[in-house]
Amino acid sequence: MKRFSDFLVGCVAGCLIIDWPCLPGSASTVGTIVAWGGGQANPPANLTNAVAISTAVDHSLALRANGTVAAWGYDFDSQCDVPTGLNGVRAIAAGDFFSLALRTNGTVVAWGSNDQGQCDLPSGLANVVAISAGHAHCLALEGDGTVVAWGAGAFGQTNVVPGLLHPKQLLAAGDYSVVLLSNGTVAAWGLDDAGQTDVPQGLGSVVSLAASKEYALALKSDGTVAAWGDYPPLPPDLTNVVAIAAGQNHSLALTADGKVLAWGTNLSGEGTVPAGLVAVQALGAAWSYSLALAQAVKSILPVTLLNPTWSGHRFSVSFQSRSGVSYELEYEPSLGSGAWTNLAPVPGTGGTLTLTDPAAEAPARFYRVQSQ
Repeated sequence: MKRFSDFLVGCVAGCLIIDWPCLPGSASTVGTIVAWGGGQANPPANLTNAVAISTAVDHSLALRANGTVAAWGYDFDSQCDVPTGLNGVRAIAAGDFFSLALRTNGTVVAWGSNDQGQCDLPSGLANVVAISAGHAHCLALEGDGTVVAWGAGAFGQTNVVPGLLHPKQLLAAGDYSVVLLSNGTVAAWGLDDAGQTDVPQGLGSVVSLAASKEYALALKSDGTVAAWGDYPPLPPDLTNVVAIAAGQNHSLALTADGKVLAWGTNLSGEGTVPAGLVAVQALGAAWSYSLALAQAVKSILPVTLLNPTWSGHRFSVSFQSRSGVSYELEYEPSLGSGAWTNLAPVPGTGGTLTLTDPAAEAPARFYRVQSQ
């Protein structure tokens, strides 16, 4: 795991600039799951090798590479009690107080609350390739393109719109359903008390969806995001997006340069993204917390950088090092660009260590030190 120094040093035309970064959010990292915020965020200590995540009101699921499932959070109606011996799983879906798992043989397993039939699998359900779980209803996509719905249906959320053309992604969210079709358009049905089924007219070129109780997000092929329903206002500069997640009152986005963005409420820290997330593969947003499936997380290293010096074409900085730890000097051309260049690692000695960039010739370079 790599760690960062407690401030960055910028070198511009011979003038040294100290930039103090924002403190990271409180983060908990287990294997590849990074969690932040309140409620039931923290994953179990033995969770490793996760390849997928799913969040609901106050419990979460993770799919391990070996096809087994981990669950954590508030265990209302045994929603976190993964059936003994469950394996061969290829997809997971966390609903409000219940859970679903799709096995590689195309069958579905359900557990948790069943007060509205959400765990009563329809007769003949087979060859399933995708699943989703909402407040108390479920959706499944079969291999021939058929969308099957079951569970609560008082608001029409299980009345599948006829004639859906090649469904590509389906989401059961709250008490409504939303489906992405292969032609990039979106269909929605069910409860519409907040406009959550009022898909914007002319919406197309959609590549993925995210949905919460009262709103939905659509990621378009040009990296922009569309929203409808009662949604947290989108950031004005939200572009270059490659993945999205929708929580109760906050949303997340992953950009092509690897940054995770959050907007909306932040009452429990759900919108304070931890510093240093690396190689994020998926996002999850719940009621009051957020998850990321990431390769690693970098955290603040409690060292003080000393004597930043720029002379000629050389920049150097010193600090108290630790034995057994390697340090690297990194630079980027502008703050926040994310285009960091690593210089060769130098082993710590337990004493003062000086790192040097021998070719600090660019108009501007901003530096940081990381360890591993």
